[in-house]
This record gives sequence, structure tokens and C-alpha cells, in this order.
Amino acid sequence: MDFRISAADSAVIHSDFIKHASILADKEGIDVHYLDFSEYDTAAAALSAKENSGFLEALEDGSKKSLLWFVNCDSLAPLNVAITYSLRTALTTRQTNNTQSVFIATKASLLMMFANREAPFYQSHFRLTGYSS
Repeated sequence: MDFRISAADSAVIHSDFIKHASILADKEGIDVHYLDFSEYDTAAAALSAKENSGFLEALEDGSKKSLLWFVNCDSLAPLNVAITYSLRTALTTRQTNNTQSVFIATKASLLMMFANREAPFYQSHFRLTGYSS
């Protein structure tokens, strides 16, 4: 089973999950990078913001063990967001399994990103939670 790309429903996940998982990863020597997409107008703006250069570097490089948190990443869900296709390529075509990513969004966005046959991440993830009703 491949855990490189995981997804969790923001309405279901425990409020301390990110904090505790990040602490555990850090103790194992895994670099942790966090990006809250709700702080930006678009997904492209979030990924290109200067303050997120470490996140982007970890995403592009993949040589070091990294945990990438894509929090409130609902802006990645629409099918017309080109950056999402680039993300899928970066996260799924590597020979190594060094980069683990967790996408946290609403149920509707997760379904659009991972359950829609036309979506770039269609069936390429592991669900950490069920989807809230």
C-alpha cells in the first residue's frame, strides 16, 4: 500500500492531529512543512509565496524525508487549477518514497480531488479519515 499521498476530512480530523503527527515525524528526523492554503487567494499564490519556499523546495527536491501538510487545500480541488496537475506529477512520479503528503480539506473538496475520474489525484491517495456526512 502506498501512503505517499494521504487525505483527511477537515470536519473529522482531531484538532491536535497535525501537531502530534508533526512532533512524531520530527523525532524521526523527518522534515515537516506546513502550508495553510486558506491564507492565500489561490493555490498558485500559496505555492509561490516567498514564505513557503521551504515547502516548495521539499516538494520539488524529494531527496530528504519530508512530511508536507496541505491544510485547507480546497483551492486545489477544481479541475481547472493547473497547479494541481503539476503537484500530482511531483508527488507520484519519483523513484523514492521520501516525501509524504497529507491533504486536509472539506469532504466536497476531497471528493472532487480524489474521487472524480477527471481529477489529477483520482484514486492516488490513502484516506486517513472517512468523509463526514
